[in-house]
Amino acid sequence: MQSMKWMVALAILFAATGVRADDRKTRVYVAPYLGYTHLRIDQGQIPGEFDTLRTDALQIGFSLGVRLPVGLLLEGGRSNAVHTDLFFGDDLDIDFQSYYGAVGWRIPFGEGWHFTPKIGRGKWELKSSEFDWFDLDDAVEHEIEGWDNFYELSLSRELNEKISLGINFKDVDQEFGHSRSGTFVATFAF
Repeated sequence: MQSMKWMVALAILFAATGVRADDRKTRVYVAPYLGYTHLRIDQGQIPGEFDTLRTDALQIGFSLGVRLPVGLLLEGGRSNAVHTDLFFGDDLDIDFQSYYGAVGWRIPFGEGWHFTPKIGRGKWELKSSEFDWFDLDDAVEHEIEGWDNFYELSLSRELNEKISLGINFKDVDQEFGHSRSGTFVATFAF
């Protein structure tokens, strides 16, 4: 039922914006990105940790996709968010990896600007060398993993017909808590 709400919302968005083609060719693209992730690990997920843990991480990743002439995007990607003593100056090491697939719509507005809402599903893995996690069966493990749905919003500006720069915002309610990220992205189309 939840996915049906997303589909209705996207249909309304497409109708309201008068979706139109902004390119005459199907394009394949690669989009590396770099940014920031905020992780909230809910109380009870870490043995011996009695409070909700909130931490920041450096995120790096890339996506590969296909953009159809009408603006429809089909995308897959991988990202890695790392919180380590090297970057943040504390004794906490966390590694958050995800693989995902998404569908979106690239909506042109203005001169070379595009807004792209996406929805998707991702497989994630959360690890730490500092402590263990409770998995879903209440066993103690060094890493936990799962699947979650997400939404992502992008704003980009074309430099030319093959290169664009932009920013992404991604929000995910995770089984362990929540993750939110903001990244700078460069897209190279072929």
